[in-house]
Amino acid sequence: MTSSGDADNDGVWGTNKVNLSGWGQNGTTTTDHMGRIAFIDANDPNNLKYRWVLPVIPLNGGTDYRALKSHMGGMVWYQDKLIVTSWEKDSDNSVMYIFDMKRILQATVNSSAVGKVSGGWSADGYQYVMPAVGSYSLAGGACSSTNDDSRPCFGSISLDRSSVPDSLVATEWFSSGGTEPARIWRYDFSSEPGYLATDSSSHVNASAAYETNAVGLQGVLSHSATSGGTPNFYVDDARGGVGQHGILWRQNTSGATAAANCGQDIMYACWGQHTESMSYWWSTGRVWTLTEWAADSTGHWTGTDHAIPQRVLFSVPLASIDSSLS
Repeated sequence: MTSSGDADNDGVWGTNKVNLSGWGQNGTTTTDHMGRIAFIDANDPNNLKYRWVLPVIPLNGGTDYRALKSHMGGMVWYQDKLIVTSWEKDSDNSVMYIFDMKRILQATVNSSAVGKVSGGWSADGYQYVMPAVGSYSLAGGACSSTNDDSRPCFGSISLDRSSVPDSLVATEWFSSGGTEPARIWRYDFSSEPGYLATDSSSHVNASAAYETNAVGLQGVLSHSATSGGTPNFYVDDARGGVGQHGILWRQNTSGATAAANCGQDIMYACWGQHTESMSYWWSTGRVWTLTEWAADSTGHWTGTDHAIPQRVLFSVPLASIDSSLS
């Protein structure tokens, strides 16, 4: 989840308000675990329209491309670049791919293939593709979600415009049923539009790192009431089971507070069902997120191709979140 509220201070891209919603799909074909992005025209909240765009990875020197295999757990749209996490489905250890919002191409062949085909270019039936222009990879080897001493498998990312400079904040993924506490990292953006700051060796180093006491974090949002001030981290915990509310925590180095209780099954469970990525629309003061559930016709969780997506995209004022956490 990200938006033109991330991309620019005024909240619009050109003259348009836009939400981007990332989706991943499971399957048994050559496009297994393919990621896709819904570009949502949000100018009129009562008349939302969207168009699918397929993020792709160039092959053979740019003469072909493949689908991005990603759960789409985290996206940040900053200036003219889109950064997307990809660790859990890709085999090449690229943690984040970079896409250029000015480089969206139209497919010329309507087929189930992804890439160069006889007569032109195909995108699994979608009309548009966005090729990656770069990537960030972990130094020293593959990530691991086994413990919090290993290289992190980034699960979700978000933009913090209250930091100086603007920064990308990332959390790692662990199972909600495990015991490992999740860590959080901050990476500063550079003066080059949309790219992270690097050192003299072209390495991107974290400007801050934290370890929480929370297990099973799905999303993270960092924000300070004053520019460059001490940030609060808003993190959501997606609990398993159909119909269960998630948990939203506000944390800083002094402690943590959880949102109010909405149900009878657990204390402090009052957030969307299995929400993940969060995005703060700077100009409106609203936090956007979306639920992650997919259910079959009887309402039971399923991870097969026959799942019926039951996602809800919603926003609430950050001030309301803080009020419920006070």
